[in-house]
This record gives sequence, C-alpha cells and structure tokens, in this order.
Amino acid sequence: MLTYPVRLATFNMESFGETRFQPDALTDRIAALRPILANIDADILCLQEMNAQKIHGSGGPREFLSLDLLLQGTAYQDFHRAFSLRADGQGPRDRHNLLTLSRFPIDQARSLWHSHVDPPAWNARTDRPEIDRAEPITWDRPILHTVITLPDNRTLDVFNLHLRAPIAAPIAGQKLTANQWRSTRGWAEGFFLSAVKRAGQALELRQAVDDTFQSHDRPFIALAGDFNADLDSAAIRIAKADAEDTGNPSLAEQTLYDLIEKVPRDQRYTILHHGMPRVIDHILVSEALQQCATNFEILNHALPDEVDFQPDKSVQTSFHAPVLADFTLPAGT
Repeated sequence: MLTYPVRLATFNMESFGETRFQPDALTDRIAALRPILANIDADILCLQEMNAQKIHGSGGPREFLSLDLLLQGTAYQDFHRAFSLRADGQGPRDRHNLLTLSRFPIDQARSLWHSHVDPPAWNARTDRPEIDRAEPITWDRPILHTVITLPDNRTLDVFNLHLRAPIAAPIAGQKLTANQWRSTRGWAEGFFLSAVKRAGQALELRQAVDDTFQSHDRPFIALAGDFNADLDSAAIRIAKADAEDTGNPSLAEQTLYDLIEKVPRDQRYTILHHGMPRVIDHILVSEALQQCATNFEILNHALPDEVDFQPDKSVQTSFHAPVLADFTLPAGT
C-alpha cells in the first residue's frame, strides 16, 4: 500500500513580535526560536500568540512582519499561510493571533467568532458602579479552521485554537491595579466568567467539528493548540465528546482522541508552573487520523518555568513546549 508521512505540530510563541515592527529588537528571539522551529520540522504548524505589525505611517491592515523575518531562510518561508481575523473580518488583531503554516495547499480558512454559539448573557453583581442588566460574554479570540488538501487530494480539517486562560476576567470597578483585585467577590465572579469563556469556546469548537463529521465520511480532523486546560478539564471533555460521557456507543465514531495520552506520564507536560508540570497544549484527532498516528512528542527538555523566570528578563523562546504528531497516511484514490 502506498503511504505518505505528515507531521502536525503546535507551538505557542509567547507573544512573538511587538505591535510595532522593530527588527533590531527581535535579533535574540529569532536566534533562539529558529533552531526550535527547525527541530519541529512540521508539514503543518499551528502557531498561537502571533502579533501583527504596521510599518510606521502605514494606514493599511496589520501584517506579520516579525514572522516574515523569523521565517526568512527557513523551510517554512514558502509555506502556505492562514491567520485568524478580527471579529469584523478586517485583518488580524495587533496581539495574540492564530496562524497556520502548511506545506500543502490551504483551500479554506475561516475565523470562528460565535459562528456556532451565541454569546451567553450575564448580569455581573460586583460591577462598580452596578449595572442592572445582562451583558454578553464574548470570546477573547476566535478559532482558526483551515481545510488543507493533502497530496492524494483528500482533505484535513485543522482547528488551530487558544482558549481563554484560567485568569479572572475583568469586572468593572473591581481592580485596584492590573494584578490586584478590590474584593474576593469581584475576583470570584471574574474567575467564573473566565471559565464560561473557555468552556464556551470549547463548545463552539465541538459544534464546528460535528459539522465536519456530518459532511464527511471518516474525516481527518485535528485540533491543535493551547487549550489552557488539563486532560480532565471541562474544555477537553467538551472537545473530545467521549462515548463514556455521552453514554451512547453509536456516537463513538465522533469522539476525538487526545494524542498526548500516548506520552509517558513523567514526560507529559507542556509548561512548568512553580516547578509543577502541567499539560495545557494538546493535539486531538478523529478516529481515522488517530489510526494513522505513528509518533507523538513534547519537546520539553529545556522548558523554562513560567513563574520562577526572572520578571526583569523576557523569555527568548517560550514558556510552552512544542507538541508534534507524526502520521503515515494511506494514499487514497
């Protein structure tokens, strides 16, 4: 049987590039990141926290000028590219965009901003001044869905994502400083809203995945990115839709599989927090793709601790470990 390899990887780039293009300020980061990208050696690379820039005096949309400089002279320089758009569709945001690079053609790309899930409403009780009305809870960033054409003309649906971090969302009048809350009531309500945002994004993701299952027979689907969620979290469980949770074996074919579970437990971490290993970056795949998986790695051997790192020094690489998966796909007809 004829086969061909595909390597898929995800990497949170730790807010790469300033919001203004400053090439000289990128020298050290580029020197640190290029060997990591070369080591990843992906055919499809999902990046998170990519910042977009404007050239001084330019009135046009933001561009990924810092990324262009990083990829210059690398294997990724000529890859196809798709990136997330602002909610109004007018180009990328200044900070924390999603970007997918692919050796294979990207035929479709769309940013999912409440495309499948309406913003839930919440009447915050700790607002100061108090506002006696429900306000919509909107996502902080979209999900980037790309449809990639493989060498045998089959398609791979890739969902690049960065879910809300487990940090309390702002509440009007409840912050003394950027990092200090006025009351425990305010912090608790903000933390609750953060969890709603994360679970809501996961629900939107799951609805989009189910659309793909309904339109294709045994589709190749991959979810890759920073879930800001551990293996047993609500967000991961929503995305996976395990038959044990649905209670219906006939729905098992729509379950997604977290490939990170293939890694030995003592190596199963993508960040360090006060020396404690945690898994928050994942690759989830459909059954058809899971059956083709041959290798899974977390490149975490030189990972800095996100808390213990000196605050007066910026990290040159990332607090996140790259995660990669290898597949050997049978050539279709």
